[in-house]
Amino acid sequence: MAKFKDTTSNKEFQFSTQATLSASVAATGFVDGKRGEFVGVDKIPFRLKQGDQSFYFDISKVETGSIIRLDDGTVYVPYKKSNWQDMLIGTNSHIKNNFQNSSYLQISSAFAERFTQIGGEAIITQLVEDNYTATAKAFVGPVTASYELRAANGVSQSYSGIDEGSGVDFLIENNSTFSTHTIFQVGLPLNEVTQSVFLTSSLINCHHSGSNTASFMGTNNTFSTPVSGTIIGKGIVTNINNSNGNQGTYASYAFKMKMAGDADSGSLYSFAGTREIIVYDKSHERFGVSSGSFQYDPLSRHTSTGSGVFKTLYYHTGNVGSSTAGPSGSYTGSLSTSNPLSSPLHGDADLRTTASYGFYNTPGTTEVYVVDAPNNNTTIPRFTAFSIL
Repeated sequence: MAKFKDTTSNKEFQFSTQATLSASVAATGFVDGKRGEFVGVDKIPFRLKQGDQSFYFDISKVETGSIIRLDDGTVYVPYKKSNWQDMLIGTNSHIKNNFQNSSYLQISSAFAERFTQIGGEAIITQLVEDNYTATAKAFVGPVTASYELRAANGVSQSYSGIDEGSGVDFLIENNSTFSTHTIFQVGLPLNEVTQSVFLTSSLINCHHSGSNTASFMGTNNTFSTPVSGTIIGKGIVTNINNSNGNQGTYASYAFKMKMAGDADSGSLYSFAGTREIIVYDKSHERFGVSSGSFQYDPLSRHTSTGSGVFKTLYYHTGNVGSSTAGPSGSYTGSLSTSNPLSSPLHGDADLRTTASYGFYNTPGTTEVYVVDAPNNNTTIPRFTAFSIL
């Protein structure tokens, strides 16, 4: 069997037919002394999926049941010759869409003629390496996991909303770098969402309920499971005061996401950045939404008392007769990061956006409230401290 050495990575590759490679893996689990296995499209390296080779690559042309990966990071990606040729010179190819028609016809004709003796069902195998940097402009680095939840329009950051009967939609914006595949869970998980290609966004829907009411939404994709409309999790109905519904309730969903890149690098085996989603029920209007205007400073307790910046906080109306009743009808809870936490604090009357972190002074007083995330898994802030200056 012929071998070739890559002068950049110094790896040696065995050139053989796909049938021989597949037979070796199936029979022994090895290729040329290296452990090999059949893998899914999630293991196709970044360089093809999104990197410097992605301009011509079409994952739908791959023989997905025959991809082989060796433990040294070599991946054998097979195509039927007819699909491979269509990917490179077909009507949706890069050269068709970017070259002048005369040039395209000349190149595609010459290319097709060169391979005319090879039957359309013959398998052509492409070798790709994990974590391969061909040039400075084709750098492949470690995975950086990053995501944001937004309202369905993709504009406002959003980790909450009011369920008016059809649930609340959230757009998951995937900002990870060098990621090739993703898994996420919503609430108490019933079905993981697995995406074997990098998708920049996904849509989920969450209800105010403790039953199975978190759904995966959006357009179906061959490389994303389960299908749109599938129930994927359920929330936990939570009392704001941690004991009863007198201060209102919401359904809490823990959103967890895994991102991975070449060779499963990154956070594939641990969830990155768990965050809480809060969904209120429309019946909370028997309490209503209250708000209060405060003098605000993002950094200083003392500066907030004389600040010319006013911000309005919105929250589920608290029980004004409670010993923990706060300013403007809020519920302050323990005024700490321990239960009972205060009402979640928002930046709009629909309770969709997150209040700004910082120091809030009740105008005309020396009372200052600290608004911050009570723990690492919570983006929506609460009143976490209080002082009188």
